[in-house]
Amino acid sequence: MKTRKWGKISFPKGTSPVVVEVKADGYSSQIEGLGYRNDRDIDIIKKELERKAGGELEKHQKAEITINFPKAKKKPVKFSVVGEQPTTPPVIHHPSWPPPEEVVRDIKEEMRKNPNRKTASDLEAMAYFQTASLAAPLSDEGCRIYFHLTRKYLKSKGWKKFEGSMKFLDQHKTLSEHDERGLKRLKNWIFAQQQKELAERRKTARKNAKGK
Repeated sequence: MKTRKWGKISFPKGTSPVVVEVKADGYSSQIEGLGYRNDRDIDIIKKELERKAGGELEKHQKAEITINFPKAKKKPVKFSVVGEQPTTPPVIHHPSWPPPEEVVRDIKEEMRKNPNRKTASDLEAMAYFQTASLAAPLSDEGCRIYFHLTRKYLKSKGWKKFEGSMKFLDQHKTLSEHDERGLKRLKNWIFAQQQKELAERRKTARKNAKGK
């Protein structure tokens, strides 16, 4: 079916079409491929959306959901969903350049295994340097620390030798005391930024919960 607002949409044979619009944290998405035969089906779709959104959103997040009925004289069904997932620390990076997805997954796995940590990890520091280096050249100290952390990360991924264009990393097996202090300062700063963001998220979560 072609629609002016949602473009070409699909839906199961023998049903009437449904288009779901989801808005959360400044972004929006469209879900299609759904259909209904009667009002009971609409209630089922609504409950499934509530379950799915609540299970995917974190506690600080709130989604506005609208169930639309293209080319039918039915009013849209609008409702809000507040997330139920535990609030996790954000990955701190340069605002213009997010880290690679694999690095983000590894960082979140570290967070899961170390819920009581008091500072950021070496991997989080590496991710910050990685994204910052895309925005502007790193200082000499920043380069040394970044190369050391990169070598350490690649070793954890199974790299045994650094050859060719990667051979220079063997010059950064260890850090000087000066660079160790610089790394510690960065990790403490990252952790402080995370705690600040988490405090804001918890505040928003409490506000959302009151309006749920």
